[in-house]
Amino acid sequence: MFERLKKLFQPDHSAALAVWARREALLFEQVPSGDRLVWTGQLEGHPFRMESAPPQRDYLRGHELRLRLDLALSDDWSIMVMNRELNQHLEQAAYSGYTDAVQTTARLKLTEEMRWLAMYTEVGWSRMNSDFWARFVVLTEHREDAQAWLSAPLVQALMSLPAAPDGHQMPLVMMLTRGRLYLRTQHQREDTLKLDLFLALARSAAQSAQALPPERNLLPPPQP
Repeated sequence: MFERLKKLFQPDHSAALAVWARREALLFEQVPSGDRLVWTGQLEGHPFRMESAPPQRDYLRGHELRLRLDLALSDDWSIMVMNRELNQHLEQAAYSGYTDAVQTTARLKLTEEMRWLAMYTEVGWSRMNSDFWARFVVLTEHREDAQAWLSAPLVQALMSLPAAPDGHQMPLVMMLTRGRLYLRTQHQREDTLKLDLFLALARSAAQSAQALPPERNLLPPPQP
């Protein structure tokens, strides 16, 4: 009964979000049973899916906005960008989980982001704006991969993302892996401007990815 009352008094933003979807030439579906909103279609000529749903990560508030874009890239590309505050939060959570004497290996469930922190090294290079490094962390096995993907337009799209309402950095994970682009952040459903920025970021990331060579060993030597 409580859940029915909660849904009764919960604001319904689906009409505005459906209008936004039509403007972007996307199909829109509301799934009441799972409190999910789904957008599907094509983005930069590739199959695209985006969902607004209850969070699957404890570092997200409100609703989680997650996006997947099938770019048909080589599996060689594995790069993750996340905001620095989130990186610090996840590192602390992973450390606490490993060092807690009561926490067993069976109970410790690492998210993909936390596994990347263990597998890959944070990389950087001097030619990138220092403001970018103050806000974001880049993880990959090969620094030149990240340099090739993080084009000037993509960096600008990342820097254009707003702060969270409390003034902290908005949690964001952007991954290029398994031939796909993945994005994850938090979402207030009345905020269509956030959808615009998120979609613009996905477009820029896809365009930069499409400029990558078909195999990563074709990249030029890394820059300092």
